[in-house]
Amino acid sequence: LALSLLLLSPHALNAECPDLLALRSDFITSELFEVNQLNNFYYEQLYHDIAQVGAKCQTLNVTSSDSDDGVINMAFSVKYGPVPFTIDEIYTPTKAGGPGLFNKNADMPGGKLLTLPTVVVDVALDYSTMILYSCLELPGSNAVRELVIATIDPEPSDETVQALLETAIDAGVDIKRDDIKAVDYCP
Repeated sequence: LALSLLLLSPHALNAECPDLLALRSDFITSELFEVNQLNNFYYEQLYHDIAQVGAKCQTLNVTSSDSDDGVINMAFSVKYGPVPFTIDEIYTPTKAGGPGLFNKNADMPGGKLLTLPTVVVDVALDYSTMILYSCLELPGSNAVRELVIATIDPEPSDETVQALLETAIDAGVDIKRDDIKAVDYCP
């Protein structure tokens, strides 16, 4: 069902994906970026994702695998109305391309059928914020795009959130501002 929604979504009818490697900040491409430092509980602030229509209270609990393979797990939790829902998203580093480039799959039956190339666009030096962007080209020149802007602070200032959005746009994330949604905060 989710794949059908993605394929039929008007948001999937854009041109081809940008070069994901080119979207990474200098920090992500430096030797200073350590993926295991993302281990934290994040609150999604802004997003673009057809699968989140009707969702609120989005959070990500990020953990690294026990091995040193660079795989990270993001337990993505939302509420659809009063009903909570959590899905584990597995981010596996790609073999080529350097730091910050992953293949994202849902950890569920059939989750390997949809692999989203995902890039860490930027994180704060203290890993208190992160920007993730996914893009998958589909047959017919369609592309599925996802954007996640998240912070460890449940209620950051508007200035902080806008600065993160500007960072994403300036990096080359190709989603119209009007298509990026704010998360309804849940105490």
